Amino acid sequence: MHEATLAENILDIALDAAEKNHATKILKIGLTLGEMTGVEVEALTLSFDVLKKDTPADCAELVVKRVPISAACNKCGKTFRLERYNFFCPECDGILILRSGRELLVEFVDCE
Repeated sequence: MHEATLAENILDIALDAAEKNHATKILKIGLTLGEMTGVEVEALTLSFDVLKKDTPADCAELVVKRVPISAACNKCGKTFRLERYNFFCPECDGILILRSGRELLVEFVDCE
């Protein structure tokens, strides 16, 4: 279950940000997660809720923004949202280059 490790890393980033800003409480942590990462948001949230106990993030909310998988054709230039891992252009059979969907990023940490 890589969500538990991911939750631990997110908490570490948030705690480090709080310490650097002399904050005593973390209110929200914003994440950007691409669909291609395979992260199960429910499992991530559950793991985070267990790990945050008795830390400055004890009441913190995890705010997750999902990013769909999109790609652009290297031949015709059209951009598509991918539903399956098919990397050939449906218009011209060119090869699709990923534009989004692999993001895994802590965007913000709101502290008090």
